[in-house]
Amino acid sequence: MAVPPERVVQEVGKSLARPRLSKDSLVKLLKEAEDALSKLNQSSTLQIALGSLSHSLSQINLLQHKDKEVRLLVAVCFSEIIRILAPEPPFSDEIFMHIFRLIIGTFIDLADTASPYFTRRTKILESFAALRCCVIMLDMGCEDLVLEMFKVFFSVVRQSHQRSLIQAMLSIMTLVIEEKVTQPLLGIVLQNLMKADKGAASKLAVSLIQNCAGKLESPIHGFLTSCIFDNDASANEFKKLYHEIILKLYQCAPQILVAVIPNLTHELLVDQVDIRLRAVHLVGKLLAQSELNFSQKFHTVFVEFLKRLSDKSLEVRIAAIEHARECYLAHPFGSEARDILAALEGRLLDFDDKVRTEAVFAVCDLAKSSLTCFPSEIILQAVERLRDKKVSVRKKVMEKLLELYRVYCSRCSEGILTLNDHYEQIPCKMLLLCFDKECKEFRPQNIELVFAEDLFPASLSIKERTKHWIAFFSLFKLPHIKALKSILYQKWRLQMELKVYFALRDEEKENASEEMHMRILASFMKMSTAFLDSSKAVECFQKLHQITDNNIFKSLLELVDEDMSSSAAYSTRVSLLKQLGDKHPTYDFLSTLSTKCSYSIFSAEHVRYIMEEVISGNDDRTKYAQVSKVDLLIVILSIYPTLLRGGEDCLLKLFSMNATLLNEKSLQILAIAGRHVSIALSDIYLFLERKCIEGTRTESKYAVSAISSLIHAPDDPIFSNLCQKVVNSLHHGRHIPTLLQSLGCISQYSPSTYELYKKQIMQFIIQKLLCSKVDSDQASSNDGALCSLSCKLKMYGLKSVAKSFLPHEVSQIRHEIKEFFNILSDMILGIGTINENILSQSDKVHLRLAAAKCILRLATRWDLHIPPDIFHLVIMSARDPSSTVRKSLLCKIHKLLMEQAIPDRYACAFAFTSVDCIGDIRNDSVKFFTAFLTARNKKFLINKNALAQETDGVAITKHPGYIVVFVIHVLAHDKNFPSDNCQDQDVYAEFCSPLIFIIRALLNLNCGRSNQNDASYMASYLLGIFLAIQKADDAVDAKFTPKLHILSKICLLALKVLTQHCKSPLDASHLVLLPSSYFKACHDARKKGASLHVANFVDKSFVRRILCAFDSYINQASNSCSKWNHKVQDVGDLDVMKNISNALTMDRQIDQSHGKMKKEKDNLHPNTKRSQKVCSVRSHMNSVSHSSSMSTELVHGVINLEPVNAEYEERKEQVSSSDSVSICLVIPTSQVSTKAVALKGFMPSMTNERCVTNGSSTSQPETSKADIECPLDSQVANDNGDVELLDSEDKTWEAINEMPLLDKGRCNIQPEEGLDSSSCSPEEVIPTAGDDSDKTNPAASDERTENWCASTNLSSVGAGKGNKRLLPRNASKNSLSDLMDRNMSNSRRIQPRRK
Repeated sequence: MAVPPERVVQEVGKSLARPRLSKDSLVKLLKEAEDALSKLNQSSTLQIALGSLSHSLSQINLLQHKDKEVRLLVAVCFSEIIRILAPEPPFSDEIFMHIFRLIIGTFIDLADTASPYFTRRTKILESFAALRCCVIMLDMGCEDLVLEMFKVFFSVVRQSHQRSLIQAMLSIMTLVIEEKVTQPLLGIVLQNLMKADKGAASKLAVSLIQNCAGKLESPIHGFLTSCIFDNDASANEFKKLYHEIILKLYQCAPQILVAVIPNLTHELLVDQVDIRLRAVHLVGKLLAQSELNFSQKFHTVFVEFLKRLSDKSLEVRIAAIEHARECYLAHPFGSEARDILAALEGRLLDFDDKVRTEAVFAVCDLAKSSLTCFPSEIILQAVERLRDKKVSVRKKVMEKLLELYRVYCSRCSEGILTLNDHYEQIPCKMLLLCFDKECKEFRPQNIELVFAEDLFPASLSIKERTKHWIAFFSLFKLPHIKALKSILYQKWRLQMELKVYFALRDEEKENASEEMHMRILASFMKMSTAFLDSSKAVECFQKLHQITDNNIFKSLLELVDEDMSSSAAYSTRVSLLKQLGDKHPTYDFLSTLSTKCSYSIFSAEHVRYIMEEVISGNDDRTKYAQVSKVDLLIVILSIYPTLLRGGEDCLLKLFSMNATLLNEKSLQILAIAGRHVSIALSDIYLFLERKCIEGTRTESKYAVSAISSLIHAPDDPIFSNLCQKVVNSLHHGRHIPTLLQSLGCISQYSPSTYELYKKQIMQFIIQKLLCSKVDSDQASSNDGALCSLSCKLKMYGLKSVAKSFLPHEVSQIRHEIKEFFNILSDMILGIGTINENILSQSDKVHLRLAAAKCILRLATRWDLHIPPDIFHLVIMSARDPSSTVRKSLLCKIHKLLMEQAIPDRYACAFAFTSVDCIGDIRNDSVKFFTAFLTARNKKFLINKNALAQETDGVAITKHPGYIVVFVIHVLAHDKNFPSDNCQDQDVYAEFCSPLIFIIRALLNLNCGRSNQNDASYMASYLLGIFLAIQKADDAVDAKFTPKLHILSKICLLALKVLTQHCKSPLDASHLVLLPSSYFKACHDARKKGASLHVANFVDKSFVRRILCAFDSYINQASNSCSKWNHKVQDVGDLDVMKNISNALTMDRQIDQSHGKMKKEKDNLHPNTKRSQKVCSVRSHMNSVSHSSSMSTELVHGVINLEPVNAEYEERKEQVSSSDSVSICLVIPTSQVSTKAVALKGFMPSMTNERCVTNGSSTSQPETSKADIECPLDSQVANDNGDVELLDSEDKTWEAINEMPLLDKGRCNIQPEEGLDSSSCSPEEVIPTAGDDSDKTNPAASDERTENWCASTNLSSVGAGKGNKRLLPRNASKNSLSDLMDRNMSNSRRIQPRRK
C-alpha cells in the first residue's frame, strides 16, 4: 500500500533534522521531498503537515550548503512549499530573504541548457513567476535582490531558451516594473537595451520596455530630458549614450519618446558644435528609421534638422548631408523628400569644397537609387560642380558623375528609361573640362581617355552609344564642338604619326643610321604630345621601340586601321596586352597607347548608325532633330573623312530627302569627304549643278566645294562649264543670290576659270545690281528683312566680289582691288551713284555695314594694301548713326581679332564705342576690348623672351597697347576735331574719350598684379609712344600734324596725372616704331615749333579738367542720344567701363600755381632744344637703283639702297588669311629701304645714342664709317611691323616699287600704291584705276594720268559736304575702272583727297 505524500513529507522533515547527514543522504531525502511535494495541491490545511520539512529546510546549513545540487533541491522544495501554502507561506522575512537569494542563485545556471538540472531550474523560474514572488520581494524592500535578479535574467537569457522560460523571466520583470521603477532598475534595463550584440538580453529588454511602456515613459522622459539639458562633461559613460538610447527606444517603443523628441530642437540649436553634431546624427537616424514618418509627428525637429545643412560648422553640414541622403533613400516620396532635395541642392553651392563634394555625392547616390522618379533637374546643379573653383572637387565630381551616367546608360539600354537632357548634360560639361588649365587631368589628353573608356559601360553596344552621342551632341554649343574637335584632332595626329613611325621602323631595319635614329626620335616627340606627361611618353616609346616581338607592332598597326570594327579592335587590344603581360614595364603605357590609337571614340560603325538614324527619321524624342545628327557627322568627318567609306549609298539617300537644311548639311559632308569616298562626280553632278543654280546660298556654297573635292585640278573643264552656266543664268533674273554665291565660291576654288568670265560677272554686278535704282518700298518678300530685296542683291554682289580677291590658294593680288576699295569707301561715306540710287535709309544702313565687313574680310589677306583713309572709315563706322551697324561691326571685329585673322589695330573700334549711348553696345565694347587686351597681353608675356631678341622697336609693336598709335591717328583725321580756338575741356573730354578710355584700360591691365614693374612698364611704354608721335608728322596729310601733336600732348599729360602715384620712375628710352603709312619723321624745326604753339593751351591743369569732364561725360553717355534716336538705357550699364575708369587713383585737384605747372612742363619736355636722333624703319618696298657716287650722297645725308636680295625675302613670312601681320627678326644694313618713318622718344640721357638695324644694341655697329656717320633722323615701323632705316634728308622715299605684286603678297609688305593719295592737292584728279604697267614707271604713270584727264570730258558734280569729284564720260576697256566708268557715266564722281 502506497504511503501518502503528506506522510512522506513529514518523515523527510524529521530525517533532515538529524545532524551530520552526508551529501548523498541529503540528496536522497530532498528528492523524496520534491517528489512528494509535487503531488500535493495548493491547500493551507497542509501547513501543519509541511511544518517539519519547512523548519528543516530553513536551517542555514541547507540554505547555504556548499553543494550546488543540494542548494538546487532545497530551492525546488521551497518553491513547492510556497506554491502549496500560497498565498501565505509560513516564513519570516529573514527566511524569505534567504529563500529568494537561494532561488536567484539557481537562476544563474539557467544559461547551461545542457545541465541535467536545467529542468529543475526552469521549474523553479516558472513557479517563481506564477507565484508572483517578486511582489513579496518588493514588499519586503529587497530592491537589491530585485536588481540582482534583473542582472541575472539579462545575463543568462539565451536565444536557445524555450519561449516559456523567457516569458517567465519577462513576466517577473514586468511585474516588478509595474510595481515600482527605480533609477538603478531603469539603468539595468537600458544598459541591456544598448548591448551591441543585439542578443537575447537586448531582445528581453526590448520586450520588457514594450510591455511596460506606459510605466516607463515618465522615468525615461525624466532621465533623457536631464541628459539633453544637463550636458555635464563629467557624467558617467552610460549617460553619454542617451542618443543611442533614444534611437533604440524609438525602434521598440516610440510612444515613450513623444515628450522627449521635441527637446532635441534644443540640441540642434545649441552653440556647442559637438552637441549639434550628435543631435544631427540622432535625428537623421530617427528620420531614416521611421521612413520620414518622424517628420510628420515632429515637424519642428525636422525643419531644424534641414537647417543644419546650412550650419556654420563644416562637420555639422557634412553630417546633415549624409543623413539627408539616408532619409531620402528610406522614403523617396512625399513632401518631406522634396524638402530634403531642396536643402541638398542648396549645399551644391556651399562655400566649403568638402561640403560641395559631399552634396554632389549625395545627389548622385539618390539619383542612382531611383532614376525613374528622381527629379533630374537637380542633376544639372550637380553637373555644374564640374566648373568648381577647386580642382579636387572637379576631380571627385567627375568620377561620381561618370558612375551615374553609366548607370543611366544601362537603364536606357534596358528600356527602363528614355533619353533625358539633364543626364546628357554630364558628358557635355565634362567635355568643357578640356579648357581647364589648372589641372593636367582635365587636359584633352586625359578627357579623350574618359570618353573612350569611362563614359559608357563596357558592355554597352555601339548602337546604344551612338544614340547617346546623338542625344548629348544636340546640346552642344560652340565651345563643346571646339573641345571635341580638339580631342579628335589630337587623336588623329597620333594615329597618323604612328603610321609614320611604323614606316620608319621598317626602314630602319634596312638602313640603320644616325639620321634614321633622329627621325624616329622626332616622331616620338610628336606622338608624346598626345599624353599628359610627354617626357615620360618619349621614354616609353623608346622602350617600346626596343621590343623585338613584331606581333606587338602588328597589333598596333591593326588598331590604327579605320576599317576595323569596334569588337575586333577590343579583342585585338585585349590580346595585345595579354601578350605583353602586366609585369612588363610598358604595360600601362601600351594600354593607354592602344586606346588612343584605336577608333575608340568614333568608328565607321558610329558613322553608319548615325546615317541610318538620319535616313530612318526615328527619334526617341523630337528635340533631337535630324540636323543635329548630321552636324555630328560633320564634326566626325571633318577629322576622319575616311570613316565615310562604305556609307556612300546612305549619303546619296540623304540627297534625295527634301529637307533643305538636310541638303545643305549633306552637301557639306560631301565637300568634306568627297576626296575619300567612292562617288563618281558624274553620278551626282547634275544634282550639284542644280544646287549651284537654283538652291539656297548655303547649298550652292557647299555644292561648289563638293565639286572641287570630287575633281583633281582647279582648272578642270567642269568648273569652266559650270561657271558658264551660272553666268548665263544671271541674265534670267532668277536665283540671283544663289548664283552670286556660286560665282564667289568658284573664284576661290578656280581663279583661272573666274578670270575667263570676270568681265561679264563684274558688268552684271555693277550694271544690274550696284547701279540699279529701285523704289524704297521694294521690300524683301521671303523673310521679312528690314532691307529691300535690291539691297540684299547689292550686298550679295559685294560679297561675291570680295571672295574673288580671297582665293583659297595664295595668289597674286589683282590691281582691281584698289577700285573695289573705292566702291566700298563710297558706300560707307554715302556718296556716288550707288548711294544716290538708294532711297531707303534702311538699305543705306545695311550697305554701309556690308561695305565695312567686306573691308574686314579683305583685311584678313590684303591688309597691307589697305590705305589709312580706308582704315579710318572702317574704324569710324563704329560711330555710325545706326546702332545695327555699330553692334554688328563690333561683333565682326571681335570675332576676327579672336581668330587672329586681322591685325590688332582694328581693335581701335572698341575704344570709339566705349561711350556709346546704347548700354548693350557700350558693355559689349568694354567686354570685347577687355578680352582682346587680356588675350594679347598674355600672348605678349609668353613670347616676351623671344621678342626680346628682336629689334627693340619691333618687339614693342607686338604689344596690345600699340593700338593707341592708330587711335590717335584716327582721331586726328576726325572731321569733328575741336576747332583751333576751342579750349573747352568738355568738348575735348567728349572728343578724346576713346583715348582716355584706352589709356586707363591699358594702365588697368597690369594694376592688379603684385609686381609694380608691370604697371611702370605700361606707363613707360605709353610715354615713349606719345613722345615719339610728338616728334612725327602726319604721312597722309601734313596739315593734320598739329592735331596729332595736340592729342599726343594731352595723352602725355593725362598719363602723368594718372600715374602720379606710381613709385617707379617712368622710362621712355626705348625705341618706338611708328607705321610709315601714317607717320613720317618731322624734319622742319619751324613746323615743330608751330605745333607746340598751337597746343600751348594744353597743360596739366587743362588735362586735369578734361579728365574730370570725361568722368562726367561717361556718366551722361546713356542720355546723350541727340544724334541717334535710340532708347536710352539705365546708367547702370556704364558700371563695367567705370570700373576701368576708377581702377587707378586720379588726383583731380587742379594746381593753379604757375610755377608748379611750368616745372611740370619742363620735367615732361626736358631740354627741348636738344636734338634727338630719329631712325626710319620699314621693310623694303621699292628697288631704287644705286648712284655711282655713293660716298658723295652719304656726305649729303642721302642713302640710295640696293634692291632686296632673295635671302632676305625668304626670311619674310607669307601672307595668309589667318595671320596678316608678320615681323622681320633681322634686317641687314644693306637691305634698308627709304620708305617709312619711325621715331624714338629719348630721355635726356639718351640723346647721343644711335639706332641700329638689327636691334641687338643701342649703338651703331662698326661696319663702315659711312654707316656710322649716317645722320639718321627717324625710325618708323611698317604697317606689318617690318623695319627699315630712312635717311632724314631723303626726298625720294615715296618712289614707286617695281617688285611684283606676288612677291609683295608673300613677303607681307605694304605696297606703296594704294587708295591713299595724301600727297595730292584737293584740286588734283586721281585716276580710279590703272594696269600693272602703271607701277613700273612713275613718269609713265603721271603721263597716263594727264592723258586720261585730257581725253575725258569732265564736269563738276557736288559730292556731299562741298566735296567734288570729276566725272569721266569715256574710259579704257580692259580694267575694272573702265567698266565702272562706262556704266557710271555722268554719275561716277572722282573725289579729291579725303581728309
